Amino acid sequence: MMLAAMEISWAPSVVMFLLTVGAIYMGSRPFVSHIRRQEKEFDRVLRGNLLLNIAPRTATIGSAVAMLLLGALTYLITVSVFGAIIVLGLSAFLPSMVLRMLRQQHLAKLERQLVSGIQTLASGVRAGLNLVQSMGLIARDGPSPLRDEFTHMLREYEYGTPLEEAMDKCATRIGSGDFRLLFAALQTHRERGGDLGETLDRIADSIREIQRLESRVETLTAEGRANSRMLGMLVLAALGILYLIDANGVKSLFEDDIGKVIVAIMVFLNVVGFLWIRWIIAIDI
Repeated sequence: MMLAAMEISWAPSVVMFLLTVGAIYMGSRPFVSHIRRQEKEFDRVLRGNLLLNIAPRTATIGSAVAMLLLGALTYLITVSVFGAIIVLGLSAFLPSMVLRMLRQQHLAKLERQLVSGIQTLASGVRAGLNLVQSMGLIARDGPSPLRDEFTHMLREYEYGTPLEEAMDKCATRIGSGDFRLLFAALQTHRERGGDLGETLDRIADSIREIQRLESRVETLTAEGRANSRMLGMLVLAALGILYLIDANGVKSLFEDDIGKVIVAIMVFLNVVGFLWIRWIIAIDI
């Protein structure tokens, strides 16, 4: 009788253990898939777009440490597991946001340097250099990161890649319409000939006008971008002020069931409003 009672008492524990192991196994597969996708994104942006020698696994570990630190800091402030979980969930989007910001800054800097780079190409061609030698002037004396892109492109050409293919890879890696326009014009000139210096001057004038229009659009939409940033920070600022006034009341938002629902709705509406404003002001010329 005692042996049978012991077997019955152990049965629920065994079932719970098996269910837990099964849940961990089923949940690990999408988690591992997400990690692999994130590492591919790190590799594409850090090594591909930014030409940085940073291993994707290193970036993944750094992102995980930053997420855990944010979650721990939230728990120390709010003394709430629910609040820490919310911050951990939101910080999961942080690596993608940082990568996007770094890529946009890199692209904006490249596009600002492009017109002067085209003028360097035109000067080299008029001085009697061929196209590859004129590109070498940018790779040697140009500003960074434009110098790095042309250095990488010419290195591929020296290793046996045709120049047209190297320019296509560079345009795809950078992801800029201005660079595609430049490389397409250079490829057309190599096929049909003509005055390359004059062609480069026209391209520089066209790109300069496009950038002027884009700058005008950025000026007109600056207020909307500021509003979106203010909307994203307003909730955190309000919570910080309320925490200084009534710490127990803020903690109750993360401890009571009704408070958790309010926080979840608040975060959802804040994210929707931020994305909506960004979508409205995203004007592509």
